[in-house]
Amino acid sequence: MRKAPTQEKTLARFWGKVNKTETCWLWIGAGDALGYGRFYFNGHLMLAHRFSYELAKGAVPIGLQLDHLWRVPACVNPDHLEAVTQSVNLKRGLTGKVNNPSTLATHCPHGHPYDELNTHVNRQGKRECRACHRENTRIRRGSIKRRASNYQNGGKA
Repeated sequence: MRKAPTQEKTLARFWGKVNKTETCWLWIGAGDALGYGRFYFNGHLMLAHRFSYELAKGAVPIGLQLDHLWRVPACVNPDHLEAVTQSVNLKRGLTGKVNNPSTLATHCPHGHPYDELNTHVNRQGKRECRACHRENTRIRRGSIKRRASNYQNGGKA
C-alpha cells in the first residue's frame, strides 16, 4: 500500500516548479496549450494558479473563477489573481491581447473596423461587428416579410 505524500513534500514539490521573479511567480512545471500550469494534488490534476490561490486565500467561492489580472497564464502569484464571475473574466480577457489572439484583428471579416462605436461584446464575451449585425437584421426582416406575403398569397409571388 502506497502512503499519501505529506503536506511538506507536496508543498516542496509545488514550490520547486515556481520561478519567483520581481513581479510574477511563473510556473515552470507541466502546463496546457494555453500556458496554464497543471499540478497533481491528492491524485487529482488541478490548475497550479488555483492551488496557489487556495493556499494563500482559501477556497474560490462557488460560482466564481480566477482571473489573471496581469494576463500571464503561467503566473501563480495569488496577488495577481482575483475571484470573479465568468462574465467579468471573459470581458477582461477580451482586452488581454497576449492570451487572446482573436482580439488582434482590427476589422471584422467584412472589413468593418472593430472600434468603440462599431463593436459590441455579446453575452459569451465575443466581439460582434455592429454594421454586420444591422445588415443581417435587415436581410432577415426582409426575408421574413417576403415569406409572410407569399403565405398570404397562397404561395404565389
